[in-house]
Amino acid sequence: MRSRLLLLALILFGLLAVLILLVTELWLRHSFLGDSNEPRDHAEETWYLPVRLRGDYEGVMWDLPFATNSYGFRDEPPLDPVPPVGEFRILSLGDSIGFGLGVPSQDRYGQVLQRELNSSPGALRFRVVNASGQGYSPSSYAAYIHQEGLELNPDLVLVQIELCNDVTDEALLGWSSDLKAGLPQSIRGGRYVVGWDGQLLGTWARGPYFFEKTYTYTVLLRKILESLYRIGPTEPFHSTRGLTYYAMGYEKFLLDRHRIDSGWSRLFGALEGTRDLLERERIPFLLILVPSRFVFRKEAPEHALFARKLMDRAIEQCRSRRIPYLDLSHDLGQAGGSELYFDFAHLTGEGNRIAGRALARELRRRYPGVARTGTQTHSGTDLEAIE
Repeated sequence: MRSRLLLLALILFGLLAVLILLVTELWLRHSFLGDSNEPRDHAEETWYLPVRLRGDYEGVMWDLPFATNSYGFRDEPPLDPVPPVGEFRILSLGDSIGFGLGVPSQDRYGQVLQRELNSSPGALRFRVVNASGQGYSPSSYAAYIHQEGLELNPDLVLVQIELCNDVTDEALLGWSSDLKAGLPQSIRGGRYVVGWDGQLLGTWARGPYFFEKTYTYTVLLRKILESLYRIGPTEPFHSTRGLTYYAMGYEKFLLDRHRIDSGWSRLFGALEGTRDLLERERIPFLLILVPSRFVFRKEAPEHALFARKLMDRAIEQCRSRRIPYLDLSHDLGQAGGSELYFDFAHLTGEGNRIAGRALARELRRRYPGVARTGTQTHSGTDLEAIE
């Protein structure tokens, strides 16, 4: 009888604990989401990426409506994996900057680039396929190209990065241990997860593990990390004045010097692996270096100096690793600098216009055969004519 009573007590205690956890989770979910009129259910998890845009989705982001096609690309018409005759297909990869956060889809630099290239006479019509998305980083571009991107038969691949954001993104994620061709087979963890209810959560994940998808974990983790940082602040945020690496705040405790350095290594390792894969497929590749707004802040010289050093370090990496790149600092600086940004990284419509036109000039310079004669590459003819 005593054993039965003890077992019954344990069962009741377990049920009560589960009930308390469920009520806590639902309350935290309500508090976390607040009264936002923009659902954050636009992302999904795949077997090799923690987060990417859902396909065939309609929603709102930064007060702008947007929709995705079946591939999860923002405001892109239906896409046949095999380009039609006469199409030169450019696959554009990037994060929320390439996605065009805060600007209408027709104003994104990819669309500006497409219009600029199609304004030149020639047999080909250029199509820029924008596969960018919120929370993406070079490792996810590498995994995407490796797993799916080549199936779209691009003739040219563009990859956009912004260092203040991307270095710390890379610092908090991991690659699968099974590497192929120098590229990650899958990405795990990072800053973002898709919660159990389909909402995008900003957290620190190591998984994928189910408990990381809960609001309880997200809120408790933030409180713990914030407390640890107040007790023992870590480099580089605490004592280095003018530092401009991006952080959500709570994860500053995690972003010590070791993790920052690993972020740099992972970032350019992913870019180099992407370049190598595309070279084997004889597909041209160009890296777009978008400077942060801090580069142009004359009123904050320490911020500007640090941000410029990040750009210089990236350019040095590109040169030593033979990664072709375009630095947009000059064009953006000449056209207005910090006035072309919404915040530290995201370009306004005018900023996107400047970036798109600079890209068009760079592609015409690098590949004059395409611009002048309409020579096609991956889907049909003479690659050497444009190299």
